[in-house]
Amino acid sequence: MQGGCFGGGTGIVAACDIVVAAEDAIFSITEARWGLMAGIILPQLCRAIGVRNLRRYALSCERLCAQEALRIGFAHEICKVEELDAIGVRIVETLLMNAPGATASTKLRTLRIADAFIDDGLLRDLVQEHAVARQSAEAAEGTASFLQKRRRLRPPDDRPR
Repeated sequence: MQGGCFGGGTGIVAACDIVVAAEDAIFSITEARWGLMAGIILPQLCRAIGVRNLRRYALSCERLCAQEALRIGFAHEICKVEELDAIGVRIVETLLMNAPGATASTKLRTLRIADAFIDDGLLRDLVQEHAVARQSAEAAEGTASFLQKRRRLRPPDDRPR
């Protein structure tokens, strides 16, 4: 990971088996700032950084530097930007030395043991919840403020009760 990784990008990083962050990497779970909830990526983020860290960073939308990402377990390693390619090659070469079947079964068993699979019902609920949130006045204002590079206004509370 190099440079900025915000919103849904953090969910992609959280789903990765191995994360190497360049020294300039910045992460932020930004959805709440823009009137949304990071629902679709919350399971991956929770498993990657733990519920306490997720509550802090998803609620505050703070930016995490590479060092903080490493400290909380979001990244496995930090390197200089110019070293990213070489480290990536080293990791891939290490993985390619493993037996493919054993690698796949190890990954699947690890996910099962950790109860890290998202079943179809939960995925459906997360997608539906996200779709509803995207249609709110709060999300519309959040998106507009993001695109216009201004502070978000506080629209009327239109959350479903």
